[in-house]
Amino acid sequence: MNADVLSIKVTEGIAVITLGSAKRMYFDAEMGDALTENLQEFAGDPNIRVVIVTGGTPGYFNRHFSIPALIEFAEAVRASGRQWPDNAAYHGGFFDKAMALCETMPKPVIAAISGTALAGAFEFTLACDIRIAEDGDYLIGLPETELGLLPGASGTQRLPRTIGPAAALMHILMGRPLNPRDAEKKGLVHETVRGKAIDRAMQIAKRFCSHTPESLGYIKRLVRSAIDTPLAEGLALERNLFMRLCVSDQALARMRSYEAKKITDPSRSLEA
Repeated sequence: MNADVLSIKVTEGIAVITLGSAKRMYFDAEMGDALTENLQEFAGDPNIRVVIVTGGTPGYFNRHFSIPALIEFAEAVRASGRQWPDNAAYHGGFFDKAMALCETMPKPVIAAISGTALAGAFEFTLACDIRIAEDGDYLIGLPETELGLLPGASGTQRLPRTIGPAAALMHILMGRPLNPRDAEKKGLVHETVRGKAIDRAMQIAKRFCSHTPESLGYIKRLVRSAIDTPLAEGLALERNLFMRLCVSDQALARMRSYEAKKITDPSRSLEA
């Protein structure tokens, strides 16, 4: 694999995908294909418990999709005379499979935002379960209106699901990205940290690894589907998955261990 596109490191069940390098700070089709291939592999690998995606150049998560590549694509489409009515069939873009894998794999995916993350780069992080940004002098968000465009890699759909339609509409219409602290205040990221985003992401990932993979997968499935699922249907699925976990060997062993420790040491209780 071309290390300028992305690189992989696996440690104690945590897979870290590092995007690009100083020579390659833009998303393109090659990076999208490589990202999809690795996410598919990790989704099916029982030894991988958590996936982290971060940037390969100090100060950058990934700038955005390659503008020269977009210009080349647009000029080719113009020359073909193809039109896009509102009801035109959509067959997916460069990153749709990768983003869908982030959302659907039964494992947490953490974006460790190590610097600039604009347009398509930020849209990719919206598909991740957790977004951790490191403090610094850089921008996060969706500036496409500055180019006469709109966020075309899920931003108009995933950002409203993240921060609500009103706040998302304001952010997208203004086209003004935010610094990391303001991005946290607006809900675009979960946390902003003074140190390295990857360090905090690893800390969170290790905590996730202390839980059973089944509980993590079920929780992600339930929460991810909650917005589109009728309440009664969601509650029924929640109860069924709870019962499936409750009778499992792992959960029973943990509950029995908890009760035994609580008897000998009350400070070990969940309420302590």
